[in-house]
Amino acid sequence: MNRGRCLALLAALVAVISCLPADAWAIPVFARKYGVNCTMCHTAYPRLNDFGARFRDQGYRMIGREDAEKTVLESPPPVAARTSAGYDYIEMRNVPSPSLKRGLEVSGLDILAAGLLGQRIGFFMVFVPGITEARGLAGQEATLESANLVFSEIGGSELSLRAGRFEPAYTAFSVKRHLGVAAYDVYDYSFPGGLQYSATQTGLEFRYGGSGRLRGAAGLVEGSGTNRASDNPQDAYLRLEGVVGAGEGQTAGQRIGLVGYMGRARPDVSVAAPTDELQSFNRVGVDASLNTRGVNLGLQYLWAHDDGALWGQADATTWDGGFAELSVVPGMNTVVLARVDMVGEPSFLDRDVWRYTAGGRYYFEDNVAAHLEYSHQVITSTAPDDPTEDFFTLRVDLAF
Repeated sequence: MNRGRCLALLAALVAVISCLPADAWAIPVFARKYGVNCTMCHTAYPRLNDFGARFRDQGYRMIGREDAEKTVLESPPPVAARTSAGYDYIEMRNVPSPSLKRGLEVSGLDILAAGLLGQRIGFFMVFVPGITEARGLAGQEATLESANLVFSEIGGSELSLRAGRFEPAYTAFSVKRHLGVAAYDVYDYSFPGGLQYSATQTGLEFRYGGSGRLRGAAGLVEGSGTNRASDNPQDAYLRLEGVVGAGEGQTAGQRIGLVGYMGRARPDVSVAAPTDELQSFNRVGVDASLNTRGVNLGLQYLWAHDDGALWGQADATTWDGGFAELSVVPGMNTVVLARVDMVGEPSFLDRDVWRYTAGGRYYFEDNVAAHLEYSHQVITSTAPDDPTEDFFTLRVDLAF
C-alpha cells in the first residue's frame, strides 16, 4: 500500500471525525459502581488520566471516599468486556515469506473484572477467551492475562502490595492501556524466547508514595519464559519516579522515571548456546511524560546487556532502543497521536528497527471509539532491500 496515500487518507479521516458531535456516557466497571462518566479516569479511553492513575495505585478505591467504599458484594456486578471490529491492512515485503492480509475483521475479546474485596483489598482480573481463527475473525489463545490483589495502606502508610499476575511498574507506559494498536517495538524486543516488557508477569510488587511527588516500586517476578518450572523466581526490578507540578504525570504535571531490571534466564532451544545454564541479563531505562494544555509527550529509552549465550554468542552483547510519542487532545471527543520507535539490535546482527506511526481516535460515547492508524516499520540492514511492514486499520473499539 502506498505510504503517501495512506498518510493522506489518515489525515483526511482524522480531520473529518474531529468535526463530529458526541455526548459522554459512563462505561463499566467502575463507572457503573460510582455512577460517573468514564472520563473521570480516562481522558482518552483506554489511557488513564491523573485521577485514574491514582485510583489504580490506591487499590481501586475512590479518592477521598476510601472509608465509604463498597465491596463486590455491595455494588453492581464488576464485570465488563472489550473488543474491536473494522478493516485491517497488513503487508510484509522483502522478507522470506512476503504476505498481504486485508479485510473486515473482529479482533480481540477481553473479559474484565475488578473491584474491592475489603476496605483495603482490591482486585483486578483480565481473562482472554480462546477464539478459533476464521475469515473475518481473529484468533486468540485462551489466557489469564491479569489476576492480582492489591493490599493498600499497609501499616497505615503509603506502602501497597500487588500480588498475582499484573503489568509491572518497570513498564513506564502501559502496553495494555496505550492509545495505539501498533506495538512499542522496544517493549517487545528481547533475546530469543526471552522477557518482553509488554508481557504481564506473575510475582510481587511493592509501591510507595502513590500520592506523593517522589514514588517508587520494587518487584520480584517469574521472568523469562525460557526458564524451567523448577527454577526459582529471581528477576528483580526497581523503579523511581518524580513528578513536578500539579498532577500525576499522566495528563498533567511532568513525570521523570528511572528503572533497573536484573534477570536470569536460560538460553532458548532455538539458539546454538554452549550451555543451558541460567544466564544474566540487565535492563536500565529512563523515561519522561511531559504535559501542557492537552498535549502529552512520552519519551522512553532502554539499554540492555545480555550474556552472550542467550543469543548463541560467545561474548556478552548490548542493544538499546526507545520511542517518542506525541498525543494531542484538540477537543473533548478527539485524540490524535504520532510516534517514532527505534531499536538498535546487537552489533553482530548489523541492523536497526524503525517504526513511524500516526493515528487518531474519536469518541462517539465514552466507551465507543472510532480508531484510525497507519504504521510503517522498516528494518535497516546491509541487504539490498530492507524488510518492511505496512499496517493500516480503521476500526471501532468498544467496552460494555
